Amino acid sequence: MSFKAKYSRIARHYEALEKPLDRFFCPLRERAVSLVKGKTLEVGVGVGKTLRYYPSDVELCAVNAVPETLKIAREKARKLNLNACFEVADVEKLPFPDNSFDTVLSSFAFCTVPNPERGMREIFWVLKPGGKAILLEHTTSDSTLLNYLFLLPLKLPLKLLLDDDPLRETHKLVSKYFEVELEESYYRGIVRLIVARKIEESKTFKVPSP
Repeated sequence: MSFKAKYSRIARHYEALEKPLDRFFCPLRERAVSLVKGKTLEVGVGVGKTLRYYPSDVELCAVNAVPETLKIAREKARKLNLNACFEVADVEKLPFPDNSFDTVLSSFAFCTVPNPERGMREIFWVLKPGGKAILLEHTTSDSTLLNYLFLLPLKLPLKLLLDDDPLRETHKLVSKYFEVELEESYYRGIVRLIVARKIEESKTFKVPSP
């Protein structure tokens, strides 16, 4: 079963399942959203747990690959009077022209992206030169002990339930495509907030097209 099918099945129950983690993760979501500027794309918006932190006048477009979760996010935005557009789309194949956005935000999404390299490349292309990629993600810990005793035992059940890989090194993948300006590590690196800039195309390395 694909990750889309798995999230589709649990969409109505996702917030209840994740509620025990909200006290740890929601302040970090608020911190991440506080850093966005200009025309913003949120990839993997899910059920919209970040939406309440956006200012009402933000120019926001949010995408998710699972229609059932996007429907919940759209309803939240309506209740918040948030001016945002929503599209069913996969981060691995974004339906936007190159150089479209000032900021791209991802919040706990890359742990389930089947091909994270392709997803990061798509973010690179839709960002304007000088634009910012802001990623709040689960990653491998700075502690080898935590990786073996905590994250590794979680990998199989999370894979079966959500296609979630808690041992990804998304922070290293970001640095392959962008110039990292800020990296904040939480809970010994189990969660990281990364802010990175798309270098002016005349100065950056050549990123291969999809």
